Amino acid sequence: MDGHIDIFRDLDASLMEILQRGQINRYLDQFPQDERNERISDMHIAIQRQRELQNQRKYYHINWCWTYIPFLVIHFDQIWRDMTWLNIQLYVMESVTLAVIMLVRALRFTTFIIGSGIYFQGIVRRLFVFCDVITFSDNFIRDVFTYILKDSPAILERLEVIQYHDGNVMYFLKYDEYNDLSSFQVIRMTYVNLVASMLHADCVITSDSATCKLLTNTLVFKFSQVLQDCFPKLGTAGLKFITLIIYLTYAIVGDIICLNVLLFLSYNLLNRFLGYKQVFVGLRNMLWSSMFTYLV
Repeated sequence: MDGHIDIFRDLDASLMEILQRGQINRYLDQFPQDERNERISDMHIAIQRQRELQNQRKYYHINWCWTYIPFLVIHFDQIWRDMTWLNIQLYVMESVTLAVIMLVRALRFTTFIIGSGIYFQGIVRRLFVFCDVITFSDNFIRDVFTYILKDSPAILERLEVIQYHDGNVMYFLKYDEYNDLSSFQVIRMTYVNLVASMLHADCVITSDSATCKLLTNTLVFKFSQVLQDCFPKLGTAGLKFITLIIYLTYAIVGDIICLNVLLFLSYNLLNRFLGYKQVFVGLRNMLWSSMFTYLV
């Protein structure tokens, strides 16, 4: 082994690479020789796998024509070589597993949102109080649900049943015909009933039934009517989407502006009050000395 240090060894390496080498050497020096060799072997395996993944040919790539126009190139030969029964089974299993995971995450996220909304209902209502003011509504969220589900008679019938049972969204648990429901079916019915209970409707309850009629005189319905008159060729889905975007943007932006004005006003009033702090302290001392000190 050459006892001289090669000072030209790292001249073509970047500074970051040199620092990484030093960190790796310091990390490996703290282990015994056998364990050090095992860790070096594991690092080589990980690097080799990363290189194989980087060099693996993909099913497509993008060529940029004249720097600005993307051109998609599909490698059908690679797709055909990978279309084996084993790969198809693996793809199907991965797709099913991914779909189940996404479904579980969606249910968990929905449960968290609904639970948080119920638990922090007062805080949420205070944060969006200006949304109700500028949309001339008692509850603009209920107006949104009402507009989305205005063409769903099944949800309206579910609302009538809920109103007949005094607003209990889990009314079905006290009936014997629903005893055979699975946990998933109970959760699903509860979600549907919660959504139905959010509808803004005028209900008339009698001794044996309930009749509800959706309230369509709110601002979101007015927006929809104006857009339909201006753009009659818009489909139902497009009309709903554009109306909801405009309505929610108007409500949320207005709420943010009003909250900023309120905070700005509160901050300035507080600063103004603190500016007169010395005046109030002087008045307090003067009153105390004039009313009590001389009397004592």
